Amino acid sequence: MFTGANHLCIVTGDIDRAVRAWADGLGVGPWSVYTYDETTMTTVVDGEPRPFAMRVALCQLGGGFSIELIQPLDDRSPYADSLKGHDGTDHFHHVKLDVDDFDQAAATLASGGMGITFDGRFPGVVGEAHGRYFDTADELGLVIEVGELSPGFAMHAPDYEYPVVSGSPARA
Repeated sequence: MFTGANHLCIVTGDIDRAVRAWADGLGVGPWSVYTYDETTMTTVVDGEPRPFAMRVALCQLGGGFSIELIQPLDDRSPYADSLKGHDGTDHFHHVKLDVDDFDQAAATLASGGMGITFDGRFPGVVGEAHGRYFDTADELGLVIEVGELSPGFAMHAPDYEYPVVSGSPARA
């Protein structure tokens, strides 16, 4: 069912600090940082529509694998709940696994008793990204995400990149 690992996600209370720590301390980058809210994504949490705001940083490591950092901007997201549950410290939140057939993978996970904790849709410049989290914490100690992209999906430009890539928006 799974064809590869797409990304791992770390929740943080300060995405700018985390991006600098990864880039300056470990040489991991560049990072593209985005802001999402109810105008740029549609989210369902625990089966109920729940708008919230967050910042997301993405870094491609190679081979199609990325690191994702997420900073909640309010107390309505699963990331805010997770950050609170970890006393505000940065922590591993989920792993996104690639699948060839989103609907089949989602049905298999759900039929195995793994509840859907989050479903999000993120419109791009072209198409849409769709991600769904399954609660596998009791079985695996983590959350599994599967997702799908519309054909030709293209993301919006980031708020900024760090370290600054020629021609990208800078952040002080």
